[in-house]
This record gives sequence, structure tokens and C-alpha cells, in this order.
Amino acid sequence: MNRFLFLVPLLFMVGVGHAYAEPLDLISTEILEFNDNATTIQVSWNQDATISQYEIGCVSCSPNISETTTENSIVLGDLTSIGEKSIIMLYIIAYNSENEIIHAKQIFVESK
Repeated sequence: MNRFLFLVPLLFMVGVGHAYAEPLDLISTEILEFNDNATTIQVSWNQDATISQYEIGCVSCSPNISETTTENSIVLGDLTSIGEKSIIMLYIIAYNSENEIIHAKQIFVESK
């Protein structure tokens, strides 16, 4: 009986007949330009047909910036880092056609 109870949660986690891709599953960053005051970064991610819009922003920037796009990449400029390790904190939020948040990710980029 104990073995059956252990397997019950596994039975509910398995989906039958559907395969879903995770939005924002593959995210890549590339530093295009760097100087002591600001950095320009290109952020790319996997395309997902269920997503109608993406919001990409910088938390470490002063002032904070936020851009929206329907594409699967964006170039953000004038990004500033925090701390001595020069880390830039970005986020990406994926929205569906009803403007509901489907997925969100936080990204840390070392700019040096």
C-alpha cells in the first residue's frame, strides 16, 4: 500500500497526448558594446507561438528601463551594472494574447 501512495503523485504529473514547449526556455545574451558607464546587450530567446508580446527590462539600471517587442530578440542600450562585479540584472516577461503573464525569467549578465 505504501508503494502505491508513493506513485500516485507521479501519475498526476504525466500528461497524455500533449507536448508543450516552455516559453523563454533558451535565453542567450551577447554584449555588443561596453564602456565604463554603459553596456549594450542583445538578448535572444526561443520563439513561442502562444506568446503575443514580450517585456524586457533592466532592474540594475538607473533609471530602470523597460521595452516591449513581439520578436524573439531585442537590443538594450545604456545598461548600467551594480556592484564591483559589474552585474547587470535583466528580466523577460512573456504575455499571451489576453495580456496575461505566461512566464517570467530573471537574467544576470556580467558586463566585464
